[in-house]
Amino acid sequence: MIALTGTLGPATSEAQPCVLEACGISKSFPGVQALDAVDLRLEAGAIHALLGENGAGKSTLIKILTGIQRAEAGHFRANGLPVEIGSPASAARHGIVLVPQDILVVPKLSIGRNILLGFEGGLSQRGRLSVDERTKIEAALAIVGAAFDPETPASRLGVPHLRLAQIARALIRKSDVLVLDEPTAVLSEPDANHLLERLEHLRDSGNSILYVTHRLSEVMRLADRITVLRDGRVVGTYERGEVDRAEIMRVMAKDVPRPAAAHAIPAAAVMSDAAPRLRVENLSSSFRFADVSLVVRPGTIVGIAGVQGSGHGQLIRAIAGVDKADTGRIVLDDVELAHGAVANAVSRGMMIVPADRRGAAIVAKRSLRENLALSGRIRHAARRFGLRWPGRERAMMAGHMRTFDIRAVSSETRIGTLSGGNQQKVALARVFESNARALLVEEPTQGIDVRAKAEIHALLRKLARERDCAVLIATSEFEELIGLADEIHVMRSGRIVATMTGAEANYHKILENALP
Repeated sequence: MIALTGTLGPATSEAQPCVLEACGISKSFPGVQALDAVDLRLEAGAIHALLGENGAGKSTLIKILTGIQRAEAGHFRANGLPVEIGSPASAARHGIVLVPQDILVVPKLSIGRNILLGFEGGLSQRGRLSVDERTKIEAALAIVGAAFDPETPASRLGVPHLRLAQIARALIRKSDVLVLDEPTAVLSEPDANHLLERLEHLRDSGNSILYVTHRLSEVMRLADRITVLRDGRVVGTYERGEVDRAEIMRVMAKDVPRPAAAHAIPAAAVMSDAAPRLRVENLSSSFRFADVSLVVRPGTIVGIAGVQGSGHGQLIRAIAGVDKADTGRIVLDDVELAHGAVANAVSRGMMIVPADRRGAAIVAKRSLRENLALSGRIRHAARRFGLRWPGRERAMMAGHMRTFDIRAVSSETRIGTLSGGNQQKVALARVFESNARALLVEEPTQGIDVRAKAEIHALLRKLARERDCAVLIATSEFEELIGLADEIHVMRSGRIVATMTGAEANYHKILENALP
């Protein structure tokens, strides 16, 4: 039986057949207990919502259920029988199929061929579908309410059609359990509503669906059962009608204490009379965010909090020029920056540390020294006469290693061998070396242990206070903004819906505004 906590009602009737049961699932990573004895019961003809903030353990749990990762403890039952789930293939054999948040297709192939990718027979042709293949695909597409031709090139279809194709692919695999990870995060409201209608149809046809989302409005509409994770543990399991939105938020919210006074941000900082270093005015980008305005003054830290799909990450990349916005103004030191002109933004002192640390913030196969020297704003002494001076680069990196407590054998150590926290410190050292006027950071401590998080926060404070830098942080980990940011904007569905000072912010207040 599932361990129930909080203000809960009775478990679902045993008359409902259980298609998958996870018992006592535990998983840890260095410095983090991702899951701690988690129980989950999925029943036929039911939609089971899995809720929790970033870091609660949702992603780890669905990876274990679908065989992408292995549990360290616990066991599974499928249709009442013990089963082993140790790979995606073994999960598929037991009828468990993941529909991931990301939509991945081969653009040059037809959507039908994409749906069948990996399941083709020996005589399948790349250029066209056989009669049997087409019949099978059309039947699956009809179930999900898609009317497009299976021969349509995937490159010609929009995101809503591609999402339906993802679900049709899962149905072709004869799944007993559909695991949907944030399925409506990239959809407009009408397209999301259409998808929800199809999921209700699948539920009524006997499918079991594990629905992972931040959108409480969808949960209240769809879910027959709700399980809430917090810090890797089940803190509540509810039946339909037992709980309202306010109670779900209460259970989800962490008790996040404010930092000690020695570390807290002065409340007066946000009220500074200094002219804004960075101004964003009515910035919009189709289907990502709309009409966003904010200012960041020198010496202050401003946070943008949002759940997945809120647009906070896309916004910060557009401000940095990595992505191109459609309309609006970005002004740095009273100079308007062109949209999508990242090189110009960097030359004027705007730096970004992206969320994809290994893919975009560092070059994993290069040394710490070489990663520091990536910046075009490195000190003149190391770039004299148009040449690089490795000896001076080593001395610079060694100094930053001492200042930031970067744990590595030497400046020539390959950065890819370091922990995530130390990699992030090197990325921030590059910002210090560049004398950045404005720093934009996306998910600054994602995947970093508690000690390293505190060190990263201290570096961000140091950069703002001692270097007079304007720091803008976009994060889905709300607790890290409490006591760090002078001002916090909350984004929901692509718009800023609330603004509060750092002194008045608390976790529950941010969460209440962030959830759709």
